[in-house]
Amino acid sequence: MKRRDFVKYLSLSVPLFTCGCSHSWQSYFIKDNKPENETTQLEDIGAPAAPPEKQIITDATDTKTKSLHFDQDFSDDIFCKESDRQLLEQLVEKFRAVQRYVGNGNFNLLGMDEFFLYSRYAPRTEAVTKREKLYLEKLFSFDAKIYGFYGEKNFQSITENIRKNTTVKIPHTGHFLRKGQSFETYNKIRKDIGNTIILTSGVRGLAKQFHLFLEKAFISEGNLSKASRSLAPPGYSFHGQNDFDIGKVGFGLNNFNDEFANTREFKILSDLGYVDIRYKEKNLLGVRFEPWHIKI
Repeated sequence: MKRRDFVKYLSLSVPLFTCGCSHSWQSYFIKDNKPENETTQLEDIGAPAAPPEKQIITDATDTKTKSLHFDQDFSDDIFCKESDRQLLEQLVEKFRAVQRYVGNGNFNLLGMDEFFLYSRYAPRTEAVTKREKLYLEKLFSFDAKIYGFYGEKNFQSITENIRKNTTVKIPHTGHFLRKGQSFETYNKIRKDIGNTIILTSGVRGLAKQFHLFLEKAFISEGNLSKASRSLAPPGYSFHGQNDFDIGKVGFGLNNFNDEFANTREFKILSDLGYVDIRYKEKNLLGVRFEPWHIKI
């Protein structure tokens, strides 16, 4: 069956974007062989450990310092277990493969059950294994405060999905916004600042947030705490609710660093009384300064 025919068939037979668990078809998430009273222990995920010698370790432990130097290693950072590094790399490759298969826009709204299903059909990859699913469950269940991330958890279940009919796709961006306040705020910002403002990230399902977090952990050589200073751990992102990111047209990757705070667009944004930034400078949430992240 061709990809287009398969996706069409699946859209007719499977409710891909529902809230909560999937009840109309068998869940692809593995929950068996795990005692009900089992809790996710620190050693299940990782522990403070010295990174490679080429990296700098700083002994500072206060949240503001870590937020300011978000891309540096600290002595109490939590690192992925060495035995799980290959598992991390395998999962990154599978998330990439599924994203290519369904398309960047569709991937933004994908739930985890759908991710597991599509991993069976995506070219040049294999289906997610039981061990990989268990690792993802542990990451989702892990208390992010141990990483040093103090934001709220917005998804209570790993099978919780985004309802597609609550979102609207923004033309020429590949991203979606929640209908209502998010969509209205974005349009108001565009009206007040001009068409140099563009949506750079909107609604994210759990598959997208897992992918972003694991990619960052992978390039950070397994440092899960460093990843959490740049990206909310899976389940904790406000992109799963109403928040969104904006940038300056033509500004490229600078839209995702402090350079955006020096733009005309951000200066006007700061003067608009109805706009608030989720992660301000020297915040106490353990997250880098994100002048582009609009709080709803």
